Amino acid sequence: MYKISIPEGQQMSQNLSATTEQQLAPNVVSFWGLVSQSIAGMSPTCDVVAFMTAGAAFALMAMPLSYLAAFLLMFIEVNTIYHLTKHRASAGGYYSLVASGLGGAAAITTAFMVVFYQSLSIAAVPVYVGGVFLPGLLAEFGWRAPAYFWMITILFFIGIPWLFGILGIRPSIRAVALTSLLEIAFLIGSSIWIIRQALPTHPLLPFSWQTVGFKGVAIGMVFAITSFIGIGSHASLGEEARGVRTQNGRVIGKAALVSLTLVGSTLTISAYALTVGWGMNDMASFAKNGAPGMVVFHKYLGVWGAAALAILSVNSAMAGGLALLNSSARVLFAIGRDRLIHQQFAHVNGQRAPAGAVAFIGAAAAVLALLCGMIWGPAKAFIVMTTAVLFGLVTAHTLMNFALMRLPRAAEERRISRLIFHFFLPVTATLLFWCVLYESIFPITSPLEWSPILWMVILIPAAAYALRKSRGLDPNRGSRLGTIAGGE
Repeated sequence: MYKISIPEGQQMSQNLSATTEQQLAPNVVSFWGLVSQSIAGMSPTCDVVAFMTAGAAFALMAMPLSYLAAFLLMFIEVNTIYHLTKHRASAGGYYSLVASGLGGAAAITTAFMVVFYQSLSIAAVPVYVGGVFLPGLLAEFGWRAPAYFWMITILFFIGIPWLFGILGIRPSIRAVALTSLLEIAFLIGSSIWIIRQALPTHPLLPFSWQTVGFKGVAIGMVFAITSFIGIGSHASLGEEARGVRTQNGRVIGKAALVSLTLVGSTLTISAYALTVGWGMNDMASFAKNGAPGMVVFHKYLGVWGAAALAILSVNSAMAGGLALLNSSARVLFAIGRDRLIHQQFAHVNGQRAPAGAVAFIGAAAAVLALLCGMIWGPAKAFIVMTTAVLFGLVTAHTLMNFALMRLPRAAEERRISRLIFHFFLPVTATLLFWCVLYESIFPITSPLEWSPILWMVILIPAAAYALRKSRGLDPNRGSRLGTIAGGE
């Protein structure tokens, strides 16, 4: 047999080419770019016109309490993100974070859960906006949208983010940076203005669970928690972020704290403003109106306030889709780079974007949106999909909480600090997540029985695949999955 030798210069060129084909653009996303990505993933204005309308059907006048409780729960959970990202930042996001504590099988399962719930969320928002919100808005002006209108809007709300996604992270971050902070400022200012004019005699009544019972608040929390779904969407930008080398992964955790504080405060204030602005004792009709947020804003801020809400909500839906698309595509990219799925997902285009992964997530979201919308109709489809999203989110965050508990103790770490931040808070968040999920589902009413079915259809084969792929996986490599060194 003859040994074929390759000149050293040519071999180095081939290795450099292979590395470039699987390398994202480094040091291009600033701290505020990470914050903006996280805010965009949570889509605050879209939450006001979509998730609050759906949640009000169950929480009624206690909708502000549902949002405040969800905000506090996510604040407990962000502790896990902060501590897991202290020493790790990568394109794998949650996939890589779980690998650091639980190894390969749990990490792969987490990755598929993240892709599942983020893709389903990308699909759910345009179904609601195009099938419920915009037709309701047009009806206020006496126009009737055709029955197929929501199908057209799906192509728009998923197609535009797909276009930005393949153009690379720079234009994506520029697109969401300005509008995300503009959304926060507009919603806070408008909400304060509405509250000043509509403050009721008993201002704390919307924060009493006794008005609808714990179950009503819990079901309202389903939509409130899913309003925060994008809290960790910036974690997958770890390899593209600035400051990672000097701060390790702390910049990711800090961005999560800042974005959650801004969005959580904004949504709680907005929920209160819509409740008192509509009328606390008439929230049942609020939930039945196609665009109640528009009605309240028009009443208290005039046509320009309502128009601004409509424009920002459409922008928010696209920005949220873009943030989640970039996030889940990079998770697929990281799994492909680890050679655990087809390596085509690990290739980047000339703009250093994982174009194959972006195209797959966009296509999957479009198919899910069309199928679910046609089966249940836009309004019911949104509820089914949103509840299924919560199942996936809770599963991924549960595995993250266990991963944090399994991390070895650092030499400088005090026992009491470890007990609080690595055990007490993760256990508390996990129990609260599953309690809310249980209360929101049981006893199951139609069509919510389909939500856990959608979840199990993905979870069971994902877990089986993860177990098969992790067999024989070296523990050291398993703990590095999702990082640049994970595929070695």
